[in-house]
Amino acid sequence: MESFNTEMVKKSIPIFFIVGRPRSGTTLLRTLFDAHPHVLVPPECQFIVNLYPKYRKVRNWTPKKLKIFYRELNKQWLFELWPLEKEHLLDSLMKCKGENDFSTICKAVYQEYQSVFEHENILALGDKNPGYTIYTEKLLKIFPDAKFIHIIRDYRDNFISIRNVDFELPFISLTTAKWKIFVKRFRKVAERHPGTHIEIRYEDLAADPEKQFEGLCRFLKLPYSSIPFGFYKKGEQARKMYPEEILKKYQSSLFKKISTDKIGLWKDQLNKIEIKSGDATAGKYAELCGYERKYLRPSIWIRLRILPGQCFASLLSMATKLIDTFPYRLRIAILIKAPWVMGRIYLSIFNRKKLKEVSLAAKKNPH
Repeated sequence: MESFNTEMVKKSIPIFFIVGRPRSGTTLLRTLFDAHPHVLVPPECQFIVNLYPKYRKVRNWTPKKLKIFYRELNKQWLFELWPLEKEHLLDSLMKCKGENDFSTICKAVYQEYQSVFEHENILALGDKNPGYTIYTEKLLKIFPDAKFIHIIRDYRDNFISIRNVDFELPFISLTTAKWKIFVKRFRKVAERHPGTHIEIRYEDLAADPEKQFEGLCRFLKLPYSSIPFGFYKKGEQARKMYPEEILKKYQSSLFKKISTDKIGLWKDQLNKIEIKSGDATAGKYAELCGYERKYLRPSIWIRLRILPGQCFASLLSMATKLIDTFPYRLRIAILIKAPWVMGRIYLSIFNRKKLKEVSLAAKKNPH
């Protein structure tokens, strides 16, 4: 592994972010870019936004402060799944002592990621985090030259995919309301920062991946390469790097060629009430994103039916904003524990069999 050079990172390696709703194609995009010979894109972990409140004003990084950062980094949700050498990571962070800003420290972390794909002469670092969709403006404060790729998927197919992997509460009004919130937030910031944000549809990427990927490479000022389209050949190597459950939930696209098989599933897999509910929740944003609603005039009963999901999505959005204002220690405690606690609550209500499997696995492999 090459030694870390802070000046090189600060001056020459840009960063971009892949955002969008979970199960919208963010992992596929991340895999394509990580398979690019000149790009590194680690698995998701929201450590940048989580740790920024504490370290945003730090300019002089002492060995003690870097060690504290290292310890807190290792507590971040999903970071334990990153394939990297912990000792080498700490050594690289120690080389950042002295005058550096938070963005350089973050890039030092990215540089330690060990991809299954071969790389040389890294020209860009990428970050795929669906949750960052609502933080693009904050990320621009940290990385003023950053760029953002927002991938959108048909809200009805997105709901099916989310439901299949137990990501969220299985109510189409809730997932579609979140879908709309993400679109609104991204586009609002994009208007304020022209040239830094781009939006693509999953359906277009699946139908013509070479054309879409070439356009994204131009947007990022990267040389186009066809090498990434052989990413699925590295599937077996990925199996050795990640637990099977994680591969199924977060990295399943590593094993399949790009196809249009997952487009339009809602036509056969959703019932009439679900389709009406999704269409009513999406409203005009369906057409604004290039999707056609099957039902344009929802009845009063449908409007009442989708109201709880819409309200819950709004409450979650407000809760996120509120938690972002909490003192650092309280906020981090919530962020560390929330995914596990909320996951168990969800499974206890909707999938008790899966909850037993998770509990058994936790007993066998305690953290």
